[in-house]
Amino acid sequence: MDIKKIFIISLILMLLFVPTSFAANGDFKIPSAIKDVTVNDDGSVFISEQITYVIEGSVNGTYREIPIERNQTIRNISVDTPGYYNDLQILNGYTRKTIKVWLYSDKEKTKKVEDATVKVTYNYTIDKGVRIYNDVADVQYMTWGSEWKSGVDRLESNIHIPGSYKNTQYWNNPEDHVVSSNWTNDNTLTTKLENIPQKTLFEQRILMPTSYFKSTRHAQVINQDAKALIEADQKKYQNERNQRNLVSNIIYGIYSLLLAIPLAIYGLFGREPKIDYDAEYEYDLPDDSTPMQVNLIVVGNVGQLDKNSISTKILDLIERKYYTIVKNDDYDTVIKESEKDTSQLKTYERTLMKYLSNYAVDGEISFNYLSKKYDPIGVNKLEGVLKEQIKEEVPNSLIEKYFDNKGARLFNLISKLWVIIAILLFIIAIVGLTRVMDVPSGLATVIIVGTVALIMEAIAVYVIPNTSAGRWTPEGKKYHDRWKNFEKYLKDFSLINEQPPKSVAVWGKYLVYAAALGCADEATKNMKQYFSAREMSDVLETSDVTEFAYHGGLHHMETSFVSLSSSDSDSSGGSDSIGSSGGGGFGGGGGGTF
Repeated sequence: MDIKKIFIISLILMLLFVPTSFAANGDFKIPSAIKDVTVNDDGSVFISEQITYVIEGSVNGTYREIPIERNQTIRNISVDTPGYYNDLQILNGYTRKTIKVWLYSDKEKTKKVEDATVKVTYNYTIDKGVRIYNDVADVQYMTWGSEWKSGVDRLESNIHIPGSYKNTQYWNNPEDHVVSSNWTNDNTLTTKLENIPQKTLFEQRILMPTSYFKSTRHAQVINQDAKALIEADQKKYQNERNQRNLVSNIIYGIYSLLLAIPLAIYGLFGREPKIDYDAEYEYDLPDDSTPMQVNLIVVGNVGQLDKNSISTKILDLIERKYYTIVKNDDYDTVIKESEKDTSQLKTYERTLMKYLSNYAVDGEISFNYLSKKYDPIGVNKLEGVLKEQIKEEVPNSLIEKYFDNKGARLFNLISKLWVIIAILLFIIAIVGLTRVMDVPSGLATVIIVGTVALIMEAIAVYVIPNTSAGRWTPEGKKYHDRWKNFEKYLKDFSLINEQPPKSVAVWGKYLVYAAALGCADEATKNMKQYFSAREMSDVLETSDVTEFAYHGGLHHMETSFVSLSSSDSDSSGGSDSIGSSGGGGFGGGGGGTF
């Protein structure tokens, strides 16, 4: 079973034991959603989504995030909010499009929506979503995405195809929450589901003749036969799901009991202290911490490098004039070491600059070139060296001042202990099954299941973030919350619009900290929107980091280093081009209120 899935199952079960809190102001639920999906005969797909929000408290509005893959585009966006007034805002990202709907209860648009049931209908057209192969056309649509901030009580989808259902095949992935699914007329598949939990994906897939399409203008045309591959992939998906459900049902009881130990550790060492701090936002840097201190203490596992660490430091070096920008456009970003004296830099900073210099051509470092020179071994060595050298700036004494790691260390200890116990139990079970010991086969089977549960729990406890098992000191809790509130400010355009940074130079500094907090993309979008509204693009030259982010440098840098930091995988050729069942195609995403 996949480690990530084990981790998710473990967290769900753990949360069953943690007391739930009252809904915060601005919370929402989704009692119903109706999807109307029309597959046009030119390969485009028109989608109309009526989402009913039951809003508790006051909100600014709702939003819908839609992933975009490869050369897909989304156009003709509109929204309807019967009984309410709205302003529509479209945010374009590299991998997704965000539809923000600002809601008002009055015509003058001065009153927010509060304690109300609101129906919002999102209308849009997706191009390049349908795949047309030599032998079949494939509509693989994420009817409900895994990024929604709420579950949905009732979901209905109506998929209209450009021909008769008699020559088609369809699948629902998975069938877990499906109440009914059938063709209600010659070209409409109606599917109804109930009680879909939060962060649960539901996909529908329909195969149909290529002759249904008069044009392939808005479709992906793939020159291969795919029908047999897709059918085999669906069979594999269902078999794997059946096996996983069987194992989960067997071990659930034992597994819930095993959670008592980590729950007790959490109760003793993981509960956060109460502090005298209740601000909603921070409009300026909370203190004089360096970007790397913020990254290692506030983001992810406390004291550990994450995927944003290297990007943060490069931006910091640009901000501090150790690098200059040579080129920065849609295709590539190129930087070059300046003449500034590096003798005062910390050891890990010089190590990173030396590493980057290995990829320099005539003294210039191209991120496009860097991304092509994939060297996972070299990057792993770099991260290992940086992990030790960075203690010069983020020593253990600073981390211990803010974070008590006793609970995380105990989690680490019991995970190793459970692996040892699991191995011993497994040996007993195997010996029993081979009749060397007088262990009944039924008991041996139960022991094996218990062994699987122990290993699952051990892995989950081992990979869980140390912030879940450990806890902040009172000083650390305030430190963490203030920086997280500054992150909220960077991600909320309305707050930036009300109280913007004092200068373009400050924008550059803020973007470095945004990278440290893992929200550089959102902060850059807000910066662009702010500059565009005030026609300020001519002042970008006053800040290298601002210019770097504004013209796509962040994207090029993240593409280089995220790919370098991730595990090596082959994503080309073979059956990948048909889209894997249960997680491919178009649509999906999520949404919520803001």
